[in-house]
Amino acid sequence: MHRQIGKHASRDVGTRYACLTLLLATGLISVSMSSVAQMGNASDPAQPVKRDYRFEVASVRLAGPPTGHEYLASSEGYSPGRFRETNASFGRLVFQAFRPKYSFGMKYQSWMESAYFTVNATLPEGATKADLPIMIRHLLEDRFGLVYHHETRQMDGYELVVAKPSPNLTKSAGPAPDPSMVKGSGVEVKNGVPQLTKDAGSGQLYFGSTAIWHGRNEAMKSLASDIAEKLGAPVIDATGLEGEYDYTFTFTKEPPSASEPGADEPPATYILLDALQKQLGLKVQRVKNVPVDVVIIDSANKVPTEN
Repeated sequence: MHRQIGKHASRDVGTRYACLTLLLATGLISVSMSSVAQMGNASDPAQPVKRDYRFEVASVRLAGPPTGHEYLASSEGYSPGRFRETNASFGRLVFQAFRPKYSFGMKYQSWMESAYFTVNATLPEGATKADLPIMIRHLLEDRFGLVYHHETRQMDGYELVVAKPSPNLTKSAGPAPDPSMVKGSGVEVKNGVPQLTKDAGSGQLYFGSTAIWHGRNEAMKSLASDIAEKLGAPVIDATGLEGEYDYTFTFTKEPPSASEPGADEPPATYILLDALQKQLGLKVQRVKNVPVDVVIIDSANKVPTEN
């Protein structure tokens, strides 16, 4: 998940994230901006839809793989009254349609990652960005014959717990800042080194081999969700810490040596969890049979109906 200088959204994962990439003199900087089977095409039970909108007009055309020079609108192709995706995979569109809690909370066929489409659509009067998922879902049903269902699957996962009596977390002093009042990306460069500004919201900043995770007015459940995206497995908040907290921790993406504890873990996983424990006083431990709602894409046509 990548999360979010600002608040939760990702370009590739439907549950929360839009990705901003800045190319500065220091190199590439990535900022993630701010988280029993039910058969048939029913509304997502985890995200009830209050307004059942459809796009007023929608054009869907076959396209080739992205070139990197496509039109970039605001996050997830949305601008007031319009939705546009250029050279988007079918898999990307279904993620936007269902916004699963975790990226691993959706299963679909391999061809859906290599079939690309360009979508141009007009929102009906009164519809907003919050209404996009149901409109995209209807579009995929109407134009591709999308069929899906939900399943609750038991997965091996983790629980987030307190590792020492006084975790290095600061209780948030006041309400979260209004995102509309925060100027800029939340990132500034000082002496050639990117860093977060004092007004930055929750997010993750990556540059070179360094990663900075910053939380502002964040519940531990939200941090657990971020960790889950990195581990590729569900993480349950078992800290017992109530309320919202501010925190920052930093780690590098260099792998541990073969002699270090945890060297058999995926490098990014080991270093993230090591930093989490040393700097915040939190750790994860393995658990079994974590229930996860999974969206199963049963079928869809490879070619949409005519515009």
